[in-house]
Amino acid sequence: MSDDHRNRGVPAEVVEPAAPFISSPPDWLDGRPRIGIHTSIAGEASRALDTAARIGCTALQIFSASPRMWPRPHQRRIPTAVAARFRARRAALRLGPVAVHANYLINLASPDPRQWANSVAAFADEIIRASQLGADYLIVHPGSARDAGIARGIVNVAEAVFRASAEARSVPELRDAMPHSAAAPDPGTDHSAPPPASSVRILFENTAGQGTGLASEFSHLRDMLDACRSRGVSPGPGVCLDTAHLLAAGFEIRTPEGLDRTLAEAHAAFGLDHVCVIHCNDSKSPLGSRTDRHEHIGRGHIGREAFARILNHPLLRGPNRAFLAETPIDRPGDDRRNVRALWSLLGLIPPRSIPTLRGSARSLPRPFGVPRRPSVSSSRAKSRRPVHRARRASSRRTRTRSPR
Repeated sequence: MSDDHRNRGVPAEVVEPAAPFISSPPDWLDGRPRIGIHTSIAGEASRALDTAARIGCTALQIFSASPRMWPRPHQRRIPTAVAARFRARRAALRLGPVAVHANYLINLASPDPRQWANSVAAFADEIIRASQLGADYLIVHPGSARDAGIARGIVNVAEAVFRASAEARSVPELRDAMPHSAAAPDPGTDHSAPPPASSVRILFENTAGQGTGLASEFSHLRDMLDACRSRGVSPGPGVCLDTAHLLAAGFEIRTPEGLDRTLAEAHAAFGLDHVCVIHCNDSKSPLGSRTDRHEHIGRGHIGREAFARILNHPLLRGPNRAFLAETPIDRPGDDRRNVRALWSLLGLIPPRSIPTLRGSARSLPRPFGVPRRPSVSSSRAKSRRPVHRARRASSRRTRTRSPR
């Protein structure tokens, strides 16, 4: 109460405290483990959702554009109708979290001013496209500092994320691109504060240690998270751990003792609460090789037994932590086989039911140049032609060819 109110005897106005903001859990958070794989968006982005559900995924990762070229002006945004179909189909299939992997050309740590500026602009577009799709995470490789050194590279990464996030928040249509309640919950978020303009959370992925690239050591990831936090980047970035990269960088994750030691070091550096996605990739490269070469689950240097420990480790099991494979597709069905391998190592059977929805992949317009596949019913009808009719036609042709 102010002095004027005390002197005049007038009661001060009572201000009720603001009701705390409680973010509701996303619809896909149904208690099932979140198992998925990187899925192609060829044709249209929503087709990736049907592919993921068909092969037994509860989560997935996609690219929002071509990963190995700078987007052209007309590719910087996703058409509104395409984004709406993606969000509607995802809600029907109850898939999540959805992670978008950023363009491989982006180098947020680059000391070259021109390349750094191009990377910031491209990363801002990645944030906007991920928000349009309603994605939960945007995964990015921090990049290489080259001769500038690790410390300078970390500063460049944090400044790039800050500027790209600010640029993305300035886009008017981004406010309505995704409902705030659809975002994956963050154990470290203060739920009494209102949500940010974009609820896509950026995740820094650890690397194999090739060349002068950042993030092969946990201290790099810790310093990048701290630098982003000091700049007020919101939501605060997290971490994506890749198993093949860990092994190549020298982390022994194949033995029970080595896995426990690796997780303890990660928790001491940045906290396992910030690890939102684990890329489950076997490795063609041995321990400490510092080369990034992915292999099918159980066929590389990590092995099925080690993956079983990783998937079932009590520090890694969580209702919203996703295990996503980025394994190669050498022959048709490899994606389904790798997803089934992850479910099998969890001791579970992959989900099989896919809800039908008008506007699914079967009813979406075909991309230009892709022929329509014949329906199953028409192919069966052709195969059911009476045998006696075929024999009569064959005998007539034989009689026609025979000489008089």
